Amino acid sequence: MSGTGVIGQGRGRWTNWIGGGVLLTWCLAAAVSALLTAARQPRDPMPELEASFAPFVIELPASGVVGYLEAPVGGAEAERAYYAAQYALVPRVIVARTGPEFLIVARGTEREGDDPRLEGYFPVRQLPNGHRLFWRLAP
Repeated sequence: MSGTGVIGQGRGRWTNWIGGGVLLTWCLAAAVSALLTAARQPRDPMPELEASFAPFVIELPASGVVGYLEAPVGGAEAERAYYAAQYALVPRVIVARTGPEFLIVARGTEREGDDPRLEGYFPVRQLPNGHRLFWRLAP
């Protein structure tokens, strides 16, 4: 018997070792590639944006509707800020309009001078990041 065709003897044993080495090398290369791809991804801004609205929780009622003053000219950043306010202040319902008793004015959304959209609202709190909370005294 020459031993050909019997796994674990002669030439077959070396073939198994080489095949295993190739498979291990391929797995390591794939793992390194995945790690490098993940490291190059941009950081998600949403957790920081959500945290920037969280301090308003103590000023707002536990539930209800809260207004949100939108930027005059919206964009991707303004839209992300609006969604972040919605997530950070759950179970309150954040609506993109004036009228509710409380109104959030995100940084950069107020118009210069006296903003007519804030008529009837009074400042409650301004955060260091520029977000402000207003309260309407009468309907």
